[in-house]
Amino acid sequence: MVDQGGDVFDKDAAERALFPASGLPGGGQLEVRMEISANHPDPDIRWVAQRVKPYNLQSWYSEWNAMAAKNEELAGGFVAQQRNVTAHEFYLRAADFYRRALVYLPDTDSRMLRTYGKLQETFDKAWSLVPAPFERVKIPYEGYLLEALFFPGRGRAGARLPVVYNYGGADGILLRGEDGGAGQYVRRGMHFIDVDGPGHGGALRERKLYAPPDSERIAKAVIDYLVARPDVDADRIGLHGSSMGGYSGPRCATAEKRIKAVAVWSGAYDLVHDIFDYYPPIQDRLRWLIGANDLPQARERIKEFTLEGRANRIECPLLVGYSHDDRVMDPRGALKLYEMAINSPDRSMLDGVGHGEKRFDRRTYIADWFMKQLKAGR
Repeated sequence: MVDQGGDVFDKDAAERALFPASGLPGGGQLEVRMEISANHPDPDIRWVAQRVKPYNLQSWYSEWNAMAAKNEELAGGFVAQQRNVTAHEFYLRAADFYRRALVYLPDTDSRMLRTYGKLQETFDKAWSLVPAPFERVKIPYEGYLLEALFFPGRGRAGARLPVVYNYGGADGILLRGEDGGAGQYVRRGMHFIDVDGPGHGGALRERKLYAPPDSERIAKAVIDYLVARPDVDADRIGLHGSSMGGYSGPRCATAEKRIKAVAVWSGAYDLVHDIFDYYPPIQDRLRWLIGANDLPQARERIKEFTLEGRANRIECPLLVGYSHDDRVMDPRGALKLYEMAINSPDRSMLDGVGHGEKRFDRRTYIADWFMKQLKAGR
């Protein structure tokens, strides 16, 4: 790790600086070096990076919320000038900044639902001004309707295209300023669907739908929806999982055989060891996501989030992403997933796609991998 002056940190000193105590707010991720760069090209993000106080939830929230309000106000001015495309862009910026302000607020914070409402409002305003590149869809799931964004792939009119289903992680929020990586799949001739599922976004915050260990229940509902679409090839369905989805994605494939390829970043095998015990600052956040009342109950409940005795049921190609220096999820869990998925006909590992900096060439590698496995463009 390098500081702003270019000097290499002493490793022990860096660890002390990044992990000063247990019970850190925001899941321990309120450290500017883990999230944003003081050299970021966007002046608004650079401004926040220079001002936010590490491990200070009030500072984190206040700086991002103020920047969101600034961009929302600018967007409103552009609407008044009938500059709708520019207003769209600034509403999206506001949505992204509200998302950043929101993402680490705990379930007990009175600002959480209010800020989620501002995220929804600015996101909706942005896409009311220009045509959206996605369809808003609702997916039936155990008596509920899950919200999702379906991004149509580029292909011949009337063609059935492959699709990649994105299974988010602990910080997953459907509504955001960027497209969640959808564009790189769309350009490669694949549909992309991003789902606000249990443990994510509004499903968690507004409806208290908690993440289950048997994520294949959610995958079944999503895939039932996908195969009913006339533009989806039911034999070419892939699943991409990120962070906590690095466990949930492979778990889906152990039971849902309509999944023909799985790629994950921060692959995991057993969440009690790979994240709960490995990175204690995030424990209270995980408690909320899985619906536990306290940390002892959370540790017992998260033991069910395991691929023990199941990884050998993965029978499709598997790409396990990780980072050898991941601070949040133990890369040894990714290795164990790879080693135990013995019935995958084509499995591999990819460094550089864990928590922390994700190299652009690694992200495009995953999209190209799906393109090959799902035979996109044919």
